[in-house]
Amino acid sequence: MALAKIKETDYLFSTARVRSVERYMLTRERVQRMVDARTVEDALRILDDIGYGHGNEEINPVDFEELLTEEHKKSYDFITSIAPELKYFNIFLYPYDYHNLKVIMKSEYLGIDASNALINTGSIDLKVLKYAVNERNFSELTENMEKGLKEIIDSFPKTKDPQIIDIILDKYCYADMLEGARLTKSEFIIAYVKMQIDAINIKTYVRLRKMNKSWDFFTKVYLQGGNIDQQVFIKNYDEAFEKFADKLSVYDFKEVFLEGTEVLEETGKFTSLEKLLDNKLIEYIKSAKYIPYGIEPLAAYLLAKDNEIKIARIILAGKTAGISPELIRERLRETYV
Repeated sequence: MALAKIKETDYLFSTARVRSVERYMLTRERVQRMVDARTVEDALRILDDIGYGHGNEEINPVDFEELLTEEHKKSYDFITSIAPELKYFNIFLYPYDYHNLKVIMKSEYLGIDASNALINTGSIDLKVLKYAVNERNFSELTENMEKGLKEIIDSFPKTKDPQIIDIILDKYCYADMLEGARLTKSEFIIAYVKMQIDAINIKTYVRLRKMNKSWDFFTKVYLQGGNIDQQVFIKNYDEAFEKFADKLSVYDFKEVFLEGTEVLEETGKFTSLEKLLDNKLIEYIKSAKYIPYGIEPLAAYLLAKDNEIKIARIILAGKTAGISPELIRERLRETYV
C-alpha cells in the first residue's frame, strides 16, 4: 500500500514536541552522576528524575531491565502519538522483530523454551509473530520476513546449524530497514541505515579475521546495502589492519578503524572498535538537531533514546556486578545531548 505524501511542514508540531522532551534525556553530566552513584538505587534515582518508570513507585534494582524495556516502548509510543505518518518509523523497530523471530525459530528447531528472551517492543505483536511461525502463515509479516523464514525452513534441516538462523534473518532485517528508509525519502535516514550496515560489516570483518575465518565465510555474513562494497573486504582480506584502514578512508571510517584495531591488537578486546563505531553513528544523528523541522528530528530522537537506554544498561549492569566506575566509563557511548 502506498504511503500518503507527507510534507515537511506537517512535522512542525511534532518537531517542537521532540525538542521539548530532549532536555529530559541523559546528558554527559547525568551519565557521570550515574557512574559515580554509590549504589544501583542511587543511579536509578537519576533515571527516575528524567521520567523513567511511573514516577509514583520505587524502582526495584533487580527489575532495571524491565524498566529499560518499558522506556523504549514509551519512546516509540511518544513518537507515534505525534508523528504525521506512523509507518515510516517501523524501520527502527525491525531489529526487535527480527530478534524475536530468531528466538522463536531457535526455540522450535532446538526444542528449547527461550520465551524469556523475547522483547515486546517490535513493530509486530509477539502473538502475531508466534502464530506466523507456528502456522507457517506469514501474511501479517513483511515480505522480507517471509523470505527469511522460508529460507530458514529450507536451509536449517540440511545444516542443523543454529547460526544459519542469525545469518539469514540479519540479512533480511537490514534489507527491510533499507527499503523502509528509502520509503521515507529522507537522505538523512537512508544514509544512517547505510552507515549502520557498513559499521556491522566492519565489525564482522575484524572479528572473522581474528578468528582466522576464511573470506568465503565472510561473504555469507556480509550485509548488502551499505556504501562499502563486498569486494573492498574480499580483495583486501589478508591485508594488515593498518593497510586496510587506507581503503576505508573514502568511506570516512579510516580513523575509527585504525584506533579500534590498534586497541584490539594491544589488548585482544573488540570493545573499543565497537564503541568507536557506535559513537560515529551517534555523531551522525546529532546533525538532525540542526534541522528545523521534518521527519529527521523524530527519527534521531528514537535512535538517540535507543543509545541512551544502552548507556543506562551498561551502567546499571556494571554497578550490579560490582564493576569499578573506571571500567564502566571505558564502555560508555557518547550521549546525544
